[in-house]
Amino acid sequence: MASQRLLQSAQPSPIDLSRLHPGPGPRPVRKIGYMLACDVCRKSKKKCDRSRPACARCTERGLRREYLDGPHSTASTAQLERLAQLSRDPNALSDLLTTLPYFDALELFNMLREMPPRDSSVQASTETPSSSSSSSSSIPSSSFSISSFSSSPSSSPPSPLLQYNLVGSLLPPATNSLEQELMVWHPIAYPALMPIVASSLPLEKLLNPRRSDVLSAHLLHDAEPPDSVSPDMRIESRDDNKVNPDFYKKLSHLSPMHVSFLNQVDITSWTSLPIPNQIAVQVIALYLNNDYQVIPLFNMDLFLRDLSRNQPYFCSSLLVSALLGWACQAYTCMHPKAASWSSLFFLDAQAQWSRLGRHESVTLSSMSALQLLCMTSVTHGQDELALSYIRKGLELGKMMGLIDVASVTESAAGWLDGYPDWQRAASYTAWGAFDWALLFALHYHKTEVGIPPAIMMPGDIDLALAAQEGLSIRLPVNVQVFRASCKLWTIFAPVARIYYGQANDIFLNGNPALEYAENIYHELLTWAEELPPNLIRQPGNCHGVLMMHIYYHAVIVDLFRPFLHLTHTSSISLRTFNADHATPRMVYHSSIRQLKRLLLSYRMEFGLEALSVLWQTGVVYVVNATIRDESSSKDEMQFFMHLCLVGLEELSLSFRVFGSITRGVLGMAVRQGAIEQHQVRRARRRLKKIEQHFLLGISSDEIMARWMVDLDLAVTDPIHAQGGKLAEDFDRMSVHETRDDI
Repeated sequence: MASQRLLQSAQPSPIDLSRLHPGPGPRPVRKIGYMLACDVCRKSKKKCDRSRPACARCTERGLRREYLDGPHSTASTAQLERLAQLSRDPNALSDLLTTLPYFDALELFNMLREMPPRDSSVQASTETPSSSSSSSSSIPSSSFSISSFSSSPSSSPPSPLLQYNLVGSLLPPATNSLEQELMVWHPIAYPALMPIVASSLPLEKLLNPRRSDVLSAHLLHDAEPPDSVSPDMRIESRDDNKVNPDFYKKLSHLSPMHVSFLNQVDITSWTSLPIPNQIAVQVIALYLNNDYQVIPLFNMDLFLRDLSRNQPYFCSSLLVSALLGWACQAYTCMHPKAASWSSLFFLDAQAQWSRLGRHESVTLSSMSALQLLCMTSVTHGQDELALSYIRKGLELGKMMGLIDVASVTESAAGWLDGYPDWQRAASYTAWGAFDWALLFALHYHKTEVGIPPAIMMPGDIDLALAAQEGLSIRLPVNVQVFRASCKLWTIFAPVARIYYGQANDIFLNGNPALEYAENIYHELLTWAEELPPNLIRQPGNCHGVLMMHIYYHAVIVDLFRPFLHLTHTSSISLRTFNADHATPRMVYHSSIRQLKRLLLSYRMEFGLEALSVLWQTGVVYVVNATIRDESSSKDEMQFFMHLCLVGLEELSLSFRVFGSITRGVLGMAVRQGAIEQHQVRRARRRLKKIEQHFLLGISSDEIMARWMVDLDLAVTDPIHAQGGKLAEDFDRMSVHETRDDI
């Protein structure tokens, strides 16, 4: 009798991630997961999206849809026991949901939703206080990276305003077949979005402005007790002349070496303006922890070394004043005098720059200072001044061969060679200015730089020196974020020149425009695939990583936005995608969904980091999409409208220009019918309090706010899409309403 071989049980083969992106050309059609097409599509040999219970194609045609594999079977007793174990082990459940193939994970999720109710003891141990009190079926909050910030128990129920249903935009499966394809082929750029039940979110904290106990009493006069303020927001020192020992513990991006340098700083060595030394140090530390992690404009190590030792190589009085003028704004939420200090240092830096001669102004510190002066001009609502400073800074960089040079022979690589510290400093200053110039272009639709720096990227010199010694080093996360951001803005640079140039209408109306946008889109998808593992979106990301992904999807949204307004291109399918209806509009909606989740995550996961102004990009892009979104439910639209308005209101506490921006957004929402009148009146009252109690008397300069706020209108009428114009329209609407009430 022939010997028989025992067959091993079949095991799922591991997924080869390197094969997920075969190239920029058309991809072969592959079966995804194990789900069969519906019977109608199989018989007609049509592409089926396998959606359950309804195939999208059959739904559109009004056909009865049947699946040969029949309805999904309910979970067996053994499966229910396993699901119960998973529910009690959040880490294992999270690992399964994030590593299983998409449809397998979706099947697991559906089984979890259909589980019988658990006993009260298990339920109490796994649900958040808010979700356990809800009658709706909710997902164990611990399976999501943002859910650990659940609301604290409260004796009073949420207000009717906060009674939201399931947040629809955050639900899988994908809303269109292209998004499904992107999630499968490009999971780093488009990770599958797990659903979030609104009752599991800390809605009271999400949809009310966060503020320090000083401002809650001094500024808004709200009834909410100071004890409800997040501890992360209470970092002000009780005595301006004494170090708060807990201060640096809250700033996770500062190393012991940085703290040591900061403790040695004597600010009177750099300025004669009346600011307490410890306040100045805390302002600088907060900037280095927040804004610097997103757009560094100098090398932090070299700057702090010179700042603490009173050395002039990588620090200067001009740079210190410009930095304090910018950074004091964010500190306003912790010290009521910080706003006036911002204005004083801003004026002082302008005066110092005007006194510098032509030759003594040509330094790395001056170039960094000019970018900070530009940023402060923006948030002070002085846009013409901002444009002047960014141009002067880039001109200075070109004179030094750092940026926008046409050939390698003109670059600074020659005079930097052999001086590692200067190479480090120059790489940060040049690439930081380049990144800021492209972010400026994204918001103002004005391009001031075209050619990326022709010198080493940040971190290159450290890698090269280590290689010479036969060592292999791993760059810090903030350096990796900076390098990846530089590559992202390099991809965006030619897009900005074309889209914001004078001949943009001619190009965008031409036939090659959509093909060009699709090619750039593939470059952006490849950029995401090449990210190092710790820059991929995952629980525990630092805010710099989330901000990088926010900018990434903002760039994608603006890449395809013009085609939404052109009838001959809005419905044309992209040539290199297999999905039905792979149109510019579908790409736009897919990235907007990612932006919504990123904004929600940022708002929930970060306290001190939200004092930075830079996250406003996510707020502005999401609120634009929300106001015009006709496919989402009213609950969802109201949720994101509130989320964005609260974010803008928080920013207006520190940055003067956001009072104007918020009024502009309110006007947009009123015109689109996306907000109730009582909500408008409430927001108007709060803005008026902020202006009266917070910014009054600081400066009488007119706030122009010429950056683009109505992003769709900016495609056809950029003048009236500016924040200042929209704010004026809202003010006129308010005057008419007041007269009508009288």
